[in-house]
Amino acid sequence: MPNTMLNVERPFSLFHYAKLHNLDPRWVLLNAPNLFSSFYFRLHEFDGTLVAADWSTDVTAGGGPTAFAYNAQRNGAIRGNTGATDNDVTALFQPNVAMDPADNPCVFLRFRAPATVTGWGFEIGWSDAKTDEKLVCVSALTDVAAAVPTITNGITDFGLVVLNTDLSLTTAALIGDGTTGTVIGNRLTPVWTPTASGIIDMIIGVSPNLTKLQLWDSGVFQGEYNVLNGPDSGTLVRFSAIFKGLAASARQIDILKIAILAEENAT
Repeated sequence: MPNTMLNVERPFSLFHYAKLHNLDPRWVLLNAPNLFSSFYFRLHEFDGTLVAADWSTDVTAGGGPTAFAYNAQRNGAIRGNTGATDNDVTALFQPNVAMDPADNPCVFLRFRAPATVTGWGFEIGWSDAKTDEKLVCVSALTDVAAAVPTITNGITDFGLVVLNTDLSLTTAALIGDGTTGTVIGNRLTPVWTPTASGIIDMIIGVSPNLTKLQLWDSGVFQGEYNVLNGPDSGTLVRFSAIFKGLAASARQIDILKIAILAEENAT
């Protein structure tokens, strides 16, 4: 059967898919990696040297943090370490700011939490470029259901999951803001801190002025959350994961895989 692709109208698109199946979102999501005409999809399995075109790393200059790099373990991973000085950071981020919230980008992240989950923190999700990619952006977070964050480090448009045991709120929160609107926070309820050495799965998505999260800890579903703000349409964002030590002992993090999915709406 020669020229099969030429015999199908709009091949590998949602139009193609709809000719064969109904558009139940559960089926569309499962098949999105094959629908490359309608979706952007990248799966990063860390089974070799970190690809510099895909990922950048940075660390602070304190007590010996180590940058994320390939670690030989079951199915592979990249490993970073916060170092043994309070407030040291190891960071992973996309080198290019290229995702538009209008395309509803989302990321699936799987990582192994440190063996000690006190005295550490993270900021994970989407934002425009930071002033310094190895510094956190949330300097304060109130311990109320509608947790109010104070934002630093130059970002204006973001959707982030935040945990910092040095702040007033010592459990996790979801926060979002855009150039328009005001920053909004939501303490995860029931309150959540990662299980020591647990495998954590997060799906973090942003749309224009909306941020969403689904969360699993060691295979147990923790909940689905949203805040009614996030990056503005047309303001490009990228994914980053920053891990911070908040004690005089190191915190080791293994990132096992990352998958990024967005609609393909280029014009």
